[in-house]
Amino acid sequence: MNKVKIKLTHPNAKVPEKSFGTDACYDIIAITKEDIGHNRIKYRCGFNIELPHNTQFDIRSRSSIYKTGLIMCNSIGTVDEDYRGEFIVIFYHVVPTLPPYEVGDRIAQIQMRSREDVKFVVVDELTETERGIGGFGHTGKK
Repeated sequence: MNKVKIKLTHPNAKVPEKSFGTDACYDIIAITKEDIGHNRIKYRCGFNIELPHNTQFDIRSRSSIYKTGLIMCNSIGTVDEDYRGEFIVIFYHVVPTLPPYEVGDRIAQIQMRSREDVKFVVVDELTETERGIGGFGHTGKK
């Protein structure tokens, strides 16, 4: 099990937690909510982390986001191992008739991932496959 150092920077900050032991992600809680204009809402989480070498955190939406009319502004955020700033999540409020998350709500989830460096090798041809270059729903299956 990897150990992640966490520094709580606000009295209401919470250590990210899983709801169930088998969950893939840890929920993060909003400690502040700020309207930053143009239908954007910024939530602060009140903690900073120190990740182990060759790891990253992905910040992603929770499944409950459909109830809020929110869209996370960068879809999935990446926290690199050398980042030491506070966790902040910004959303677009695209359906203003739905209530956004409030302070104290679980607003997003994080998952630690191993990071592997790769070396790209330039070639003239790639191996043929049955799918080939087909993409974007090319099979027509429903």
